[in-house]
Amino acid sequence: MPSSDSDKILMAVLKRVLKKAFDLIFSPKRSETKEEKKSPPKTSDEAAGKSHPWRLCPIGQHWVRAHPLTVPASETRPERVTTRRGHCRVNKSKTEFYMAEELTEIAERYFGELASDPQMMPTPDTLGFPNGNEYDLLIAGWTKFWNEILEPKDPLTPDFVKALIATESSFLLPRDQHSRDGAARGLIQVTENTRKILQNLKGELQDHHIELTPEESREPTTNIAAGIRWLHHKKRLAERRLKRPITWEEAGAEYKGIFPQLGKVKKSDQIMKDLRKLHKRLKDQRKQ
Repeated sequence: MPSSDSDKILMAVLKRVLKKAFDLIFSPKRSETKEEKKSPPKTSDEAAGKSHPWRLCPIGQHWVRAHPLTVPASETRPERVTTRRGHCRVNKSKTEFYMAEELTEIAERYFGELASDPQMMPTPDTLGFPNGNEYDLLIAGWTKFWNEILEPKDPLTPDFVKALIATESSFLLPRDQHSRDGAARGLIQVTENTRKILQNLKGELQDHHIELTPEESREPTTNIAAGIRWLHHKKRLAERRLKRPITWEEAGAEYKGIFPQLGKVKKSDQIMKDLRKLHKRLKDQRKQ
């Protein structure tokens, strides 16, 4: 006996339902695309979108200081040159990055307000060096800045940064020093290799890059800013390698490239002994 129209409709609906159920149960899971496979998950210090209220531009832009600008000749400007005011420019990449102009501008605008805050400032002890207190404001400002952006569980202290600089350069602006990672420059001894990594948008840093010329990497303001950013990164790298948290003193050994040598090389042990001694001196005075 021929089926009615209602029976035909019911059978068609039943077939569709059974097919969907079959696909859900037996179809293979979607495989990752090539793009997904080659893009590892970002770690906490690489996550995009974290900025700071001191930054001069919104996320996705960077600061360009006032500079000469060539314009068409006119009655008012026959020399064809004017001055372009400081302004924000859209980043070419999607990551946050900093150039020397913005780092300098941030320090000039905001670091002065920290001078009256003893908790933010390093302990005012020269540590026996003629210029021992000259860079305290820069140390305070950049320590605060990177702590608030990168949010380490154990915040970096200005006293440790001061002790680190003391052992790197004695608070002098030395000539470039030779190292296995290229020339080491400035107060906190930023190497040429470090300078290149900090600005490499496709390298090991996923975000918060710093772009400096070799000369800019020597200047105290930008040198300390870059050095502290690198110190945070070296601490994270060592923790991933060792699969445990490390202290900032251990991070200092990683920064200096001697962490694997501790307990094995006398010279490296002496370098760390000197760093710990200066750090302890500053910490003990802060407790008084």
